[in-house]
Amino acid sequence: MPLRAIDIFTGKKLEDIVPLLHNCDVPHVNRTDYQLIDISEDGFVSLLTENGNTKDDLRLPTDDTLLAQVKDGFAEGKDLVLSVMSAMGEEQICGIKDIGPK
Repeated sequence: MPLRAIDIFTGKKLEDIVPLLHNCDVPHVNRTDYQLIDISEDGFVSLLTENGNTKDDLRLPTDDTLLAQVKDGFAEGKDLVLSVMSAMGEEQICGIKDIGPK
């Protein structure tokens, strides 16, 4: 039986042939919102967590549209919340919300 999937981080289509009664592991996917604090010159973002700490290990998104929204909104001084998707040890910015001017 063909098994088809789309990588949630790259959008790449994947396909595999597996027996009909074969068990398949399913990843646990989390989506967390963080407030954007800063963007470094080397392309990393500084995010504010719920408990008041900072998260500084994520790069700007690779999607051109989302990247432009983040950079433009930050340059305009908007208060932005970034949605981060995580699964199987990977994390990536996948969405943005404008919550008003700073």
